[in-house]
Amino acid sequence: MKLTIGVKLFLAYFIITASIVWFATDKISLRITNGIDQAAEEVMVDSANLLAQMVSSNIKDDEINVDEVRAIMSAYLNRELDVNIYSISKKNPNLQIYITNQDGIVVYDSKGKIEGEDYSQWRDVFLTLKGKYGARSSAYDASIEEPTADQKAHHVAAPIYHNGKIFGSLTVIKSVADLKPYVIAQKDQITEYAIYVLLISLLFGAGVSFVVTRGTRKLVKYTTALSKGETVVAPKIRQVEFAELAQAIEKLRVDLEGREYVEEYINTMAHELRTPITGIRGTAENLLMPMSSSQREHFVNNILDANKKMDMLVNRLLNLSRIERRDKLENVEKIDVKTLIKDVVQAPSRKGNISRRSIKIEYTIERDFSIKAEKLLAEQALSNIIDNAIDFTPPDSTISIKVSESNTHVNIQVQDQGKGVPEHARKQIFRRFFSSSRPDTGKRGNGLGLRFVKKIMSLHGGKVSLKNRFMEDGAVATLKFPIK
Repeated sequence: MKLTIGVKLFLAYFIITASIVWFATDKISLRITNGIDQAAEEVMVDSANLLAQMVSSNIKDDEINVDEVRAIMSAYLNRELDVNIYSISKKNPNLQIYITNQDGIVVYDSKGKIEGEDYSQWRDVFLTLKGKYGARSSAYDASIEEPTADQKAHHVAAPIYHNGKIFGSLTVIKSVADLKPYVIAQKDQITEYAIYVLLISLLFGAGVSFVVTRGTRKLVKYTTALSKGETVVAPKIRQVEFAELAQAIEKLRVDLEGREYVEEYINTMAHELRTPITGIRGTAENLLMPMSSSQREHFVNNILDANKKMDMLVNRLLNLSRIERRDKLENVEKIDVKTLIKDVVQAPSRKGNISRRSIKIEYTIERDFSIKAEKLLAEQALSNIIDNAIDFTPPDSTISIKVSESNTHVNIQVQDQGKGVPEHARKQIFRRFFSSSRPDTGKRGNGLGLRFVKKIMSLHGGKVSLKNRFMEDGAVATLKFPIK
């Protein structure tokens, strides 16, 4: 399946947007994790120094009063809390504390597991006893040699002073697992915002894709119609590039159609005029021969008849040429449909033809209808339809003219009782110069009438159709004038 340009643009936009959102979310999440760690370390520095100062006040006889410190620390660690930090609930203090003397030997451990051990080489104790800032990130449980990220803890130490000298160190420990809920909460919030941003971006991308696709579809529809030889107007497109392309195609169409139009007209006129010209020449040559008055009159009438046909063809071509070059109506007026039909049917030349072929005209008009149209063009359209019906209806038959109204159109139907539209002609009847043989004479028309009617109806914003009657012999032509 081939992807349209709109779908391709949307997919590209989706991939780029999703990549940017993923990258930004990942980086922001990392920064938040680091930020929380740094904030926790800053608070731990304050806590360690505060506790170290408290221990300094519990040194007697150059020794830390471990029993007193143990009692104070136990009281602190056993406090019951009921604290909600945003969505995180905290029920008790969760710091671990250990104290070393000036040699790095642990003299107090809040968990009672490492008292007496030598911690002088651990980074937090080693640096603090040398008067530097001591901190490390290592396993919360010292027995774990290769801890995972969640098994680590932050260790921050502060010096214990006595008589102006470093007497020992105090380290506070905060497990990474205790900070993880805050990190998760922030990451969830960021993920939610990222999803919102992605959805909004995708909606925007879908909108852009739709606009581009709509423009391309209009162009495709327009060019497809042109390739089929249909008369269409260049689409209105808001995008500047597509609008300019549509205008360029329209200009090219006009230029090419103008050239083809002239060539086709010249070829058609040459072809259609060749027969009567040949007839006139042959008849004129016969007139040079000795003949009776009746024979001479017969040949003169043949010349006049051929001249009449040439004149009719030229007039039809000129009328069609003028109408096909128009893009709007002139002198639009309100026309009574019943009057329009009667004027066309009762025209002298048409009335004589109807009478000569013994054709009966029946009217079915539900009520008084009116249309807004250019009167001359409306008469010409209806005249061509009725003339076609007369030509293809056998003598002693009936032509029915019906007028009805739908929600959007006033419909004028002309039904004949001929043989109907042949299968091979159904898709070509409105093409210029296409014509079917008349049943009574076998001759073809000039193929301009129905094309003329289609252009007239198009100018009025209406439609014309010609199809076979249902379950009956004959065809039905319908003129649909819009209700405005």
